[in-house]
Amino acid sequence: MNKVLYESLMLKQIDLMKHKMIKLAKSTSINSPETLKCSQELDTLLNLHMKHFPNNNKLNNVS
Repeated sequence: MNKVLYESLMLKQIDLMKHKMIKLAKSTSINSPETLKCSQELDTLLNLHMKHFPNNNKLNNVS
């Protein structure tokens, strides 16, 4: 898999996880175990992105 495609897929996963976390926070509360678990998963994805693409600012464009 080329690097551009890999980053695109990773950014899509980050975006999906962010929306999932927002939805969970609205339905279960920001401190619920489900929301916190989702937040940790999002952190993991963000850390992976920063590790593999340290010089890219594309995360600023994720909605």
